[in-house]
Amino acid sequence: MIVGIDIGGTHTDAVCIRGRNIIATAKIVTGDDLVQTIRDAIGALSINYAGIRRTVLSTTLSTNAITEKKYAPAGMIVSAGPGIDPRRYFFTDDFHLVKGAIDHRGREYVPIDPAEVTRVADGLKKKGITGVGVVSKFSVRNPSHETSISSLIEKEFEHVSLGHTLSGNLNFPRRIHTTFFNTAVMPVQKRFVQSVRKALAELGIRSPLFFLKADGGTFSDSAADRHPVETILSGPAASMMGGLALCDDLEATTLMLDIGGTTTDIGVLIKGVPVLEPRGVDIGGYKTLVRGIKVMSVGAGGDSRVSLAGQDIRVGPHRDGPPACMGGPSPTPMDALAVLGQFSKGDREKAVRAIAPIAGQLGQDISEVSRRIVSIMIDVIRKSAGEFIDEVNRYPVYTIFEMLHPEVVKPDRVMAIGGPAALLSPFIEESFDMRCAVPDNAMVANAMGAALARTTRQITLTADTQLQRMICPELGLDEKISPTMSMNELKKRGEQALRDNASRLGILDKGEISILEEQVFNIVRGFSTTGKNMRLKLQTKPGVIDEWSEA
Repeated sequence: MIVGIDIGGTHTDAVCIRGRNIIATAKIVTGDDLVQTIRDAIGALSINYAGIRRTVLSTTLSTNAITEKKYAPAGMIVSAGPGIDPRRYFFTDDFHLVKGAIDHRGREYVPIDPAEVTRVADGLKKKGITGVGVVSKFSVRNPSHETSISSLIEKEFEHVSLGHTLSGNLNFPRRIHTTFFNTAVMPVQKRFVQSVRKALAELGIRSPLFFLKADGGTFSDSAADRHPVETILSGPAASMMGGLALCDDLEATTLMLDIGGTTTDIGVLIKGVPVLEPRGVDIGGYKTLVRGIKVMSVGAGGDSRVSLAGQDIRVGPHRDGPPACMGGPSPTPMDALAVLGQFSKGDREKAVRAIAPIAGQLGQDISEVSRRIVSIMIDVIRKSAGEFIDEVNRYPVYTIFEMLHPEVVKPDRVMAIGGPAALLSPFIEESFDMRCAVPDNAMVANAMGAALARTTRQITLTADTQLQRMICPELGLDEKISPTMSMNELKKRGEQALRDNASRLGILDKGEISILEEQVFNIVRGFSTTGKNMRLKLQTKPGVIDEWSEA
């Protein structure tokens, strides 16, 4: 059995799956203690723990730590050389620029100064900083400066993150942000993972523990310890992977709506496959290299506060608590549905009392006002969905499998998941003028997405046959190669590297490998070709696990 748990801001969903059978589901309120919430969610499944062979978590821990700035103080040591001044991208006094430069082909032309690095590290240590990120420009072409700096400081700090290990993509500013956030949330993530391991052991659960990543894949708890930044925005990723698992039309372009208590996440499945952010996700206002599924969140959910601005009804973007019918302080769309007789939980009279003052100020029947509240909420989501699709069409479209041909993305239908999805489906169809599918188990689709996602990682190989050098930054490989190396030989080396390092990467070694990108450029001197520069991106193929998709 596989257990998937999605810890959301309002509710935590859990599901237990065997093959293609859903054994048990649960939905509970998310508490302040996330580890206890996990315990409670597993307990609510009422299953035999001995049969669990895999536990997968999707959490908002890293995302919340970054957006709320509740991460640990972290230092940064950055080397750059000529060109862009990295100080434009520093955002605390603990970022430090040191000597050292690597060119675009990975050749050193300004060495680092060990004495300077040691002085900077001493200063950071005196300030009580326990984690440091290290970034050098073009480190994905030659990581030697980052590894040298690390060797000078690693015994002085509890946590050290190296920029080249987090992504093989070129983008110096994004690498600085990514490395800083990875370092800053590492203490929080490590404490959380240790607590979860202990809690599971106390329950008698001995299965491997995995975490969902922003790109819709999973990796092991040990990999999550080292690269916690990859777990940011895993909640929206869970939505899209749940939609992929439940999608019944793999030829359609499906607009995905995950309607929660506080927000609605909007995404799109193209032939059943989620769309990626091609350059990396944004978090807390900063651009990163974290590979993630493209989504848009809008502050309109079932528990959004309903208010009046003059004669205009406003829905969201804030949530004061549960619906009034469930004991909350403010009217919500769920209360409107309760008034209309479509939401049977809670006390309908409390819902009536919450919405009556709004109806009174508008001089309208309470049922009509309730219908308006729900329609306004759906219209807010529809307008945001239009903006989302427009944004998708502004750039080349990448799915989790590959780059698509330049065709306009135009949804054929809507799929709604989340707690209120079934109740809101008729309103969605009317507003969007499209069929709205609400799959079975839509209320726990996020937990299903976490449970059923394959383990995935991506690596990048750059080979320069003139310099006779091959680099794989994510794995720290720096190898001498033949001047006659071909792309086919590079592919074989990359596939072998993925398999040999499966445990380190936090993936299962039996995953299918796919090619994301391959490029070959001739190196010309004078009138002769003197070598080749080859770039290759490989990944273990994402998607839902075979037990589900083939059952």
